[in-house]
Amino acid sequence: MDKVRFTLGKVAYKTSQAWRLFATGMAFCLFGGGALLLALTLFPLLMLLLQNRAKRRKVAQLVICRSFRLFCFILDVTGVASVHIEGREKLLAAHGKLIIANHPTLLDVVIILAQMDRCQCVVKHQLFRNPFMAGVVRAAGFIRNDDNPEKLVADAARHLREGDCVMIFPEGTRTASGEKLGPLQRGVANIAITAPADLIPVIVRCNHDTLKKGTPWYRIPPSKIRYNVRVGSTISATEGIDLSDVRARRARALTAVIKHYFCSRLNHDHA
Repeated sequence: MDKVRFTLGKVAYKTSQAWRLFATGMAFCLFGGGALLLALTLFPLLMLLLQNRAKRRKVAQLVICRSFRLFCFILDVTGVASVHIEGREKLLAAHGKLIIANHPTLLDVVIILAQMDRCQCVVKHQLFRNPFMAGVVRAAGFIRNDDNPEKLVADAARHLREGDCVMIFPEGTRTASGEKLGPLQRGVANIAITAPADLIPVIVRCNHDTLKKGTPWYRIPPSKIRYNVRVGSTISATEGIDLSDVRARRARALTAVIKHYFCSRLNHDHA
């Protein structure tokens, strides 16, 4: 009897693995195909219907957030990944805030934007040349991360002063496998100080070491991917910072505050 149960369990596990491999591949195809479809149909139509560039970008961002929400639903029902979020209302109510998050996996930006109605983002410059994503990031007016650093800071600060939220990963890239948090870039602090704008931290945890930098999508974990996302309380860009200091020193001080926040939570939170 034990041998039969073991055999059945092994078959069930292999079947589950095969299905999630197939579903993951289909999900990535759906993601790329959906992005390309929006870039070829809806977004060009918006250019014809909405002459105001700012309004057009806001509508494009709304479409992107809703599409990501649908994508997350598909991941859940197909058994690929699920998301549990605490504090979503803080993101929905945010206005002129800098949204910052750790970056453990490939899907972090999708998961966070799916919780919002619209948001400006700082994204990798490679996406502007990606045949599937270029039309999407251009329509939304997202900010390239390879611009002149001062221009990037000025553009992000301008959006914040206009009341938009801006999302950025302080690490600048995905966290390396086996690490809790990579080195932080000072660009986040410079943006917050220049605007000035307070920060809303988001802690992203994943129960598997998957979809990391350098990890292929087809390396399927032994069970469903589960994300635990926690939206924290606002971090002031000025509290405890000597405002008489030059910007470089203030940026270092604020970066240290951000690092302490994330490290202290990541050491104790669990997915």
